[in-house]
Amino acid sequence: MKISSLLFPARALAFGALLVAFDSCSVSEQVKDKPSGKNVSAEALENEAYTLMQYRLNFVDEAKLGGQDILFVRQAADITSPQQAQLQTALQKGNLPLHLKMRVYAKNPSPTNVTLKQLDYKLLLDGKELTTGSTAANTPLEASAIETLPINVDINVKPAQLAGSTPAAFASGLTDFTAANRRLMVQIRPQYVGAAGRQVPAADFMTVDLVTKKKPTAAK
Repeated sequence: MKISSLLFPARALAFGALLVAFDSCSVSEQVKDKPSGKNVSAEALENEAYTLMQYRLNFVDEAKLGGQDILFVRQAADITSPQQAQLQTALQKGNLPLHLKMRVYAKNPSPTNVTLKQLDYKLLLDGKELTTGSTAANTPLEASAIETLPINVDINVKPAQLAGSTPAAFASGLTDFTAANRRLMVQIRPQYVGAAGRQVPAADFMTVDLVTKKKPTAAK
């Protein structure tokens, strides 16, 4: 399998970009609806923290299809003919496992410690749901800290998910988050639990931005 090293510099700078992206929120955004007064309840402070929570998605760390590394596969030709034949045979036998390993960074910019009950995630491939799951059960999110939340996906790819295509075409660009037409999108839905055990109703799923996404510059 042909492997390119062009993406390694981008990966090395990802965490630095993460810090810049997290710190790019304006002061007005961070103080929006901020509770005030001497008798502010713990519930109000927690609600504020939930509103201010920020999430960013790292690049894919690991990707294997049928046991073959597809992390840097950008086109079907990147997989050799013998490897393509192995993947096709595995698909026909109903045993074509897909393994993905990613990270979501969560930053709590508020002065209030909160707890993430769980992070629900949904993976979309070419606009269609690929899989769902949950991670980060009962993770403390301390004030002004960044936590790493793993997303590990292990599924068996079915012929219907290839829509008549080949495993090599399925793998092409699957992990390329820098492409203009990115194939794999990750949506998340955080669920929180307060210090007193109060569970906050889950919101809708939202697409999580990449660590490299920059805040648009305001027009002068």
